[in-house]
Amino acid sequence: MGMGGAGGPGAERRRRLVAAVVVLALVLAAGATVLSLVLQ
Repeated sequence: MGMGGAGGPGAERRRRLVAAVVVLALVLAAGATVLSLVLQ
């Protein structure tokens, strides 16, 4: 039940959480780019 466990019930949840954070970061970066282009 330590960090870095490959299997277990928390692995899928952790993978989904990481994927959600990555997608959120990409969406925020794209939004900031579009906003900066529009405001110029």
